[in-house]
Parts: sequence; structure tokens; C-alpha cells
Amino acid sequence: MPEDWNLFERKLGGETMMIFMNTALKDRAPIAGFSQMIAVVFNMYSLWDACGHSSKNAQELFYKLEERLMRRSKEADLAVYAGRISLENKMELIFYARDGGGLEERLKAAMADFPEFRWYTSAREDLEWSFYLQDMYPTRLEEQWMRNAKIAFALHRHGDRPEVAREVEHWLHFADAGQRDEVAHKALGLGYQVSAFKYDASRSALPYVLQLTKRHALDLAMVNEVTQELYTLAAEAGGAYDGWGTRLKLRRLVRLRFALRSWWARKAVRVGAAVLLAAIAGFLIWFLT
Repeated sequence: MPEDWNLFERKLGGETMMIFMNTALKDRAPIAGFSQMIAVVFNMYSLWDACGHSSKNAQELFYKLEERLMRRSKEADLAVYAGRISLENKMELIFYARDGGGLEERLKAAMADFPEFRWYTSAREDLEWSFYLQDMYPTRLEEQWMRNAKIAFALHRHGDRPEVAREVEHWLHFADAGQRDEVAHKALGLGYQVSAFKYDASRSALPYVLQLTKRHALDLAMVNEVTQELYTLAAEAGGAYDGWGTRLKLRRLVRLRFALRSWWARKAVRVGAAVLLAAIAGFLIWFLT
């Protein structure tokens, strides 16, 4: 099965949830022969109690269990794991099981090693995979939040300090100059600056580009808030939000590491050049004598 695992936030009825799902299944859904949707629901309060109220320990234990359930269902070819829905007090793992059963027995066997969990399963027929495609799958805005999460993770790995405010560029696209100018005016009132008006001839549908700048931090909550604001502005005018970009703000240790690497690379080049010249000189002396 194709895999592209993504994480995004959703707010529904005053409740915030995190959805972690394999979005690559959309192009294959519904998958013939896997029409039984099984939700494995875990009570997280009982797990936190068992882990001494340590969120870190509870999460590590849960992810260990999740990985085992994924592996066993995949190895036995009994189900397709669609993803996880996380709420404050519970976690739901969503599987699409092969017709004919067998998955629930495997789940019970796997759970025997995790007595700390209080859990139950619910199952229903979902021939069209409507829960995956309609209830789980991200909206256009959530897809942007999904990209935000990926970028935030990549920046963290490169040593960025997300709490540091910096100039961030945002791009919006429109069908005509009127839409673009209308949004630019509204954005100025919200604290953005207009960096550029452009016309992108390579885009037939939305060629008018508005580039905005705003100074803000890059923690995921802030980035999601800003992108939602701009996404809504663009959509209301008939345009589309097209992402953001900025410069890294590295931690001191990371900056030092990069500086040392750069210094060593320059030194290695100089040393390498000196060694090469010495070798050439030696060869010429040998050849001429």
C-alpha cells in the first residue's frame, strides 16, 4: 500500500483533535475486500494513571502499542491501517479490515502484553470508505496545516528556534488584479506589509500574485493561526493561499557547528591544494631528471 503519513489539527464543536493518517490511501480508496471499518478506542486517563501521570511515558507506551498493531495487521494482511485520531481523553486507531474477519482476534492477542490499557473496539461496514474520505481526510486548509507541521519539523531538525519572531513571506494567488488589490488592502489592516505585486504567466487560473510579509514566530500554533487568516482572506475573494517562507534562526550550538564545518571545509581545501601542488612538483622533478 502507498504511504504518506501526515499530522494535522482539527477543531470540531469546541474540541481540538489531532489526526495522524496515511493520506496516500485516498487515491486507492475504497479498497476492494477491505470494507469493515474497525475503530480501536483507548481511554488515555487510565494509561496516564498507570504511567505515574507522565505524559511522555504514556505517549511512548502508546506509540509502541500502535506500532505493534500496525505491524501485525500488515504482516497478516488482515487490515489497512488508516490512521489515528487523538483527543484529550482518548485515542482511536482506525483500521479497514479484510472481509471475513480475523483482525479483532489479532488485536486481542496483541493487547495481552499491554494490561495498562482500557480499550474497546467498534466495527461497522463502510464499503465506500466514507469515514476515511469524508470524516478523516483533511480539508484544503488542513492540508496547509499539514504542510506547516512538516516544515516545522524540518526546521526543528535543522536547529531553528521557532519561538524567535522573524520576517515571514506569504504568497497568495488571484484570478484578477481586483481580487488581489482587495485582499492587499484588508491585509494591511491586519498588520501585514505588501512585499510585491506580480503576474505569473505560467499560471493560467490564478496568475495575479500578492506577496505579503509579517513578523511572527514559527511555533506551529502561530503559523497555523496566520495561515488560516490568510487562507480565509484569499478564499473569500476567490483566490488561493500558496504557502510561506522565511530564514532560519539557529540555536547558538548549531551556528557554532555550521561555522566549524565551514572553517574545516575551507582548511581542507587549502591543505588539499597544497598537497596536490607538492605532488605535481615532485612528479615534474622526477620526470625531468
